[in-house]
Amino acid sequence: MALSVGISSELNLSTPPLPPSRQVDCSNDAFAFWKLPVECRAPLAASLAASERVISRYLFEEYLSPRERQPSLALSCYYLIKGLIPIGLRHHINALAIRARKRLDFPRWPCETALVDFWRDWLRQSLQRLGIADTLHIGFWPHGHRCSIVLTHDVESPFGFEQIQRMTDLEEQYGFRSALNFPLNQYRIDWRKLDDLKARGFEFGAHGLAHDGRLFRSEHDFSALAPLLERFANEQGLVGFRSPSTLRNVEWIKRLSFDYDCSFADTDPYEPQPGGSCSVFPFFLGNIVELPYTVPQDHTLIHLLRRDPLPVWTTKSQWIASMGGMILTLTHPDYSGTQPHLSTYGELLKRLNDLECAWRALPSEVALWWRQRSQTHLTIKDGVPLLTGPGGDRAAIRRLSEEALAK
Repeated sequence: MALSVGISSELNLSTPPLPPSRQVDCSNDAFAFWKLPVECRAPLAASLAASERVISRYLFEEYLSPRERQPSLALSCYYLIKGLIPIGLRHHINALAIRARKRLDFPRWPCETALVDFWRDWLRQSLQRLGIADTLHIGFWPHGHRCSIVLTHDVESPFGFEQIQRMTDLEEQYGFRSALNFPLNQYRIDWRKLDDLKARGFEFGAHGLAHDGRLFRSEHDFSALAPLLERFANEQGLVGFRSPSTLRNVEWIKRLSFDYDCSFADTDPYEPQPGGSCSVFPFFLGNIVELPYTVPQDHTLIHLLRRDPLPVWTTKSQWIASMGGMILTLTHPDYSGTQPHLSTYGELLKRLNDLECAWRALPSEVALWWRQRSQTHLTIKDGVPLLTGPGGDRAAIRRLSEEALAK
């Protein structure tokens, strides 16, 4: 399903501009993405509402039917007995179910370019309307970095908890820190044992209450469980969230009080709820910053597809870096914390370490930056570029012609 078809008609200049209340922070329109000089906004205002409509189709998975955007009855039944099934048999059942399921034609895996293509087309058409070939914009990442690297883990069991140290020690060898997400009511979490990791610069987030599918089973369940989830998270100072099994509902996630969410992929046809935002950049879900995972999961490659993860990880990471995007990994100490997969993860870290001009950041740092960037504005007065706003001391002013994404 090529959603880029019909872009020109969507950007017809007769389209009314966004209401003023929607033109400020937390917008996902194309102007907010590129952060062009504010002087360019008025001539392009008529195209912004249309750009946000197109972009929202991707980001919020509106290309899927309502039924496809919610867990199936079979999945709900599976979660009722999941805890009774030995983990080896569980992997086998999951693999069979995924292979039997009809693959979506869109988004493609492991790389989907539709949204990248749209951003480029919008920029090209906008520069033509402005009568210029190039201009300045606020770079995607602070201090002139060309892409970002974010490492995350979902720690799903006591066994996985015991493997944390192996993965974090390996990350430190290459100068990385990561975020670890825990199901807050599934097993006993020794928070004191994690104090050392916190002191060393690692970060923790909430991975729901339990891996039982209940949180997004119905709005009634969500309304009942979300306050408990938020209370447990607040007690530990957790500001980030990823849904168990990446089950998700855009409107419900918007109601959560977390600073950032990592429940969306850019593309993932192998999850219980397949789909993807098509974005390798952060975006806004209401007041929450969404940080989609953009590198295929270890579980998917190791257990479902039975493939060596490294070639896929490497190819996808290099592609994201070439676009100037966010390389956000999702691995599990339950799987990648033991050999031979730990060595494979180490090889990935080695290759990420070789990427030049990459910003190594925690999810909370990326969320803060994306908010600051959205509230920072570029003006050009008498030929001199000026930055105003909370990100002005970190933002880099770049020429569009220097951005691979703009070419």
